[in-house]
Amino acid sequence: MRRRRSIAVVGGAVGGLAAATEFRRLGDDVTLYERQRYDEKRVNCGEAMTAASGIPLEKTAENGFLNPVPSFRVAVRGDETVIGSGTFPARDAYITDRNLVERRWAAWLADRGVDIRANHGVRKAEFRRLGSEYDLLVDATGQPSLTSKVRGATDEYAGRMVALNADVTGDFSALYPHSRIVFEGYLGYEWLFPKTETRANVGVGWHEGDVPDDYFAAFRAACERNDWPKPDRSRTNVAVIPRGPSLDPARIYRPENNVVRVGDAAGIANRFTGKGISQAIHSASLLAECVAAGELDEYPDRLHRGMRAEYLLSSLATTVLDEARTDLLADLLSAASGIDIEAIDRKPYRALIRLLSHPSLAGRLLSISAVRTSVWRALRDDWEYDRTN
Repeated sequence: MRRRRSIAVVGGAVGGLAAATEFRRLGDDVTLYERQRYDEKRVNCGEAMTAASGIPLEKTAENGFLNPVPSFRVAVRGDETVIGSGTFPARDAYITDRNLVERRWAAWLADRGVDIRANHGVRKAEFRRLGSEYDLLVDATGQPSLTSKVRGATDEYAGRMVALNADVTGDFSALYPHSRIVFEGYLGYEWLFPKTETRANVGVGWHEGDVPDDYFAAFRAACERNDWPKPDRSRTNVAVIPRGPSLDPARIYRPENNVVRVGDAAGIANRFTGKGISQAIHSASLLAECVAAGELDEYPDRLHRGMRAEYLLSSLATTVLDEARTDLLADLLSAASGIDIEAIDRKPYRALIRLLSHPSLAGRLLSISAVRTSVWRALRDDWEYDRTN
């Protein structure tokens, strides 16, 4: 009979909750540290959850799962008008009250023997100590991660997105239960995720380098352009999201410190959209699988090998947006339309195959020098990390 491992998970958002779930299922003793109280936690972003079946809760409104969204309708706006669109089905997605999902998930874990230490902010000295006290320390602290802070390497994330979001009320019956995402050449994207016919989450995200002088004024202007209700400043959240995969795989696991990273702490949110819920769940599941097989050393390479195609596709789309070629982005969306939203991440080769089936579009893309460079870097597994650290 194998020895029960002792696992410390630092960070109690989706990545940490998923890691605690997977290790508890393996029969390990798990302690989860979260700096906020779950009954007061204010989540920054991530109301739309794909790969929802990876969350071990009944998908009810009482658990925070409000809208089993059937599709995400994505559009590209040019100077003033929409110039292209695509519809992406969502077979395993919900629009949620994320803070409620995490609260119920933490309670579910506590009922199954996980030691939940909420309202416990782990400082660097304690983080170092936990690495020696437990069989494994899982860093799920987001960006910049505690591992980065301990190492004095908080600049190892190559790219970031700044996002604002807020819940608003209004009449969303014309869109509900579908969701809306709009890309614009001058920024990243805007979204409206209806939770009910009268309540929705609206947001806007900017790629690093394109951020406005006044975030909130730009947020309200984006809502006005789309004829969405304007958010209240006091109820607006600000999030900084890694544009990943942005870390050298060799940094994901530090055996000398007994620390391994998952989710945003590993820098693996989607580089194009910032989407990171399913990536966090996927990384936690893969980590537990590797540990159970006695192959922890394999985790970093398996994680990034599995994300190569996603990185290639998101790098391509981001470069097109950075080059202000909204016409090409619109054609990319049209080519990929109909693919499940989660498959864009987990099986992105489907979108790449669609692209190759449009040789004229592929030719137009590859005629851009920056696109050729982006594709070459992705094919060479250049994960955008800062090599100076």
